[in-house]
Amino acid sequence: MTAVVDVAGATVRYGGVTAVDDFTLSHSGGGVIGLIGPNGAGKTTLLNALSGVVPLTSGTVRVNGHDLTGAGPVRTARAGVTRTFQNLQVFGSLTVLQNVMLPRTGRSMRRSLGHVLGLPAPRRGIAAHRRAALGLLERVGMSPYAHRAAGSLAYGLQRRVEIARALAGDPAVLLLDEPLAGLARAESTGLTRLFAEIAAEGVTVLLVEHDVAAVFAVSDRVLVLDRGRLLADGTPEHVAADPAVRTAYLGDEL
Repeated sequence: MTAVVDVAGATVRYGGVTAVDDFTLSHSGGGVIGLIGPNGAGKTTLLNALSGVVPLTSGTVRVNGHDLTGAGPVRTARAGVTRTFQNLQVFGSLTVLQNVMLPRTGRSMRRSLGHVLGLPAPRRGIAAHRRAALGLLERVGMSPYAHRAAGSLAYGLQRRVEIARALAGDPAVLLLDEPLAGLARAESTGLTRLFAEIAAEGVTVLLVEHDVAAVFAVSDRVLVLDRGRLLADGTPEHVAADPAVRTAYLGDEL
């Protein structure tokens, strides 16, 4: 099977600081990949590089056979790599439904002069995007809030809005940057269950999270970063048993 994600020698430097150092990953379709490590290990920088937000100093990124090295965030998203952010990035004044419709309607508006002229075909397209967005909201348990302003919702619900909007881009790869931060245990459990469901449908989910127990519970594969370098890579059981990982990150009590 052709690797959905193929990262070779990815390195990101800021002046004399190396944030990501020669990172390599090959992964064939689906499943949850957990990415753990302490603050400053380079996890968010790696997600930024994979999503085209920051350029690589060296190395390559390929997704579904497409070379996305230096592609930038727009082209990367169009190629099937979408993400959420460590800090919430919802449009608070828009409704939940409008937030989730944005990725599709934005593409349609760029493509069609008919949106400017108000022709019937583009209007039908908007209706189709609306139906698709409503389906995504049902999928993430947010249908009852479709017409509420996103900014009026509790933090955990806004996280679900952000995930639904990322799914609206029809991703092959979904990058999640600390989606469980600040959530109660019941909310975290519900979201990790959702991540597993998404991965079971063939989407590769790359999960950056400080909640190690949650990462180990949901992940098929776990990566550990240490000062930008890959310290360990394997099943949760293999990584948990790695002496270097136990000492550096997880503690003997695990």
